[in-house]
Amino acid sequence: MTAREIKHINKEISGLKAKVIRLESEATNTAVKLSDTPGSGNASDKIGNAVTQITDIQREIQNLEILRNSALNRLSRDIFEENCLFMRLSLHYSWAKIALQVGGNNTVDSIKKMCYRYHW
Repeated sequence: MTAREIKHINKEISGLKAKVIRLESEATNTAVKLSDTPGSGNASDKIGNAVTQITDIQREIQNLEILRNSALNRLSRDIFEENCLFMRLSLHYSWAKIALQVGGNNTVDSIKKMCYRYHW
């Protein structure tokens, strides 16, 4: 796993959560629409379909979170690169704060490059 893969998983989770919110708002919008034209007679179960879709999406979110969390749990605090990745991905530290924490002659750019190249 790499830091980029974790970021991609996080973006995918965010997108799916936004989709759930959109589906919930569409399903709860039960306002009657009046028009001059007669209805087609096709009554669709808008709420039932939305609940099914939301359930599927939430299951997918859970699977992605399990994948992400298991990858983050494999990071060792004893290995320098993995410790920096843990601070960035789990604790949500900025690159500058990580550089300050680890000290030495490490710059923000050097830590960032090292973390993005590291594969665990």
